[in-house]
Amino acid sequence: MALSRMVAKGELLSTERGVYSTTLDWLTDPLKKYLPACTLYPEAIISGISALTYYDLTDEEERKIWITIPIHQVVRNAKYRAVRAQGSSYSLGIQTFKFGKRHVKIYDIEKTVVDAFKYQTEEVAYKALKGYLKRKEKNVNKLCRYAKKLGKPLEDKVRFFLADE
Repeated sequence: MALSRMVAKGELLSTERGVYSTTLDWLTDPLKKYLPACTLYPEAIISGISALTYYDLTDEEERKIWITIPIHQVVRNAKYRAVRAQGSSYSLGIQTFKFGKRHVKIYDIEKTVVDAFKYQTEEVAYKALKGYLKRKEKNVNKLCRYAKKLGKPLEDKVRFFLADE
């Protein structure tokens, strides 16, 4: 009841059922906007179109927040697109960003590109790979190592796009 009163007075903002904030900065920060998802589902890792959007590797609209969760967990929320994974598919390439007592976990850029070939259309995946290979801070060895470990070899595709440069 206390939370409802604080929301009614404007002292708190309800970002999502069961998640509250004192400021609106979570709406504009590229990572803080995922805090509600990571608060509701502490084992969730931002992935898919959401991670591609964060790294600016897609022009697809983020209709739902993509999260990867352990295979035993279930998400029943229409705001989220949950991918259930285990082993390396779940644990490889996780980055954690802290915001006060909360944190957001997101896959690193290389894991995100490899996952695009697994979960996205061919067009989205190739666009993500091209965008990644144009970056100065790319790590092609890490990308290919992740791809091999996840069963999505990309060496030939990488060589093809790098030969065009």
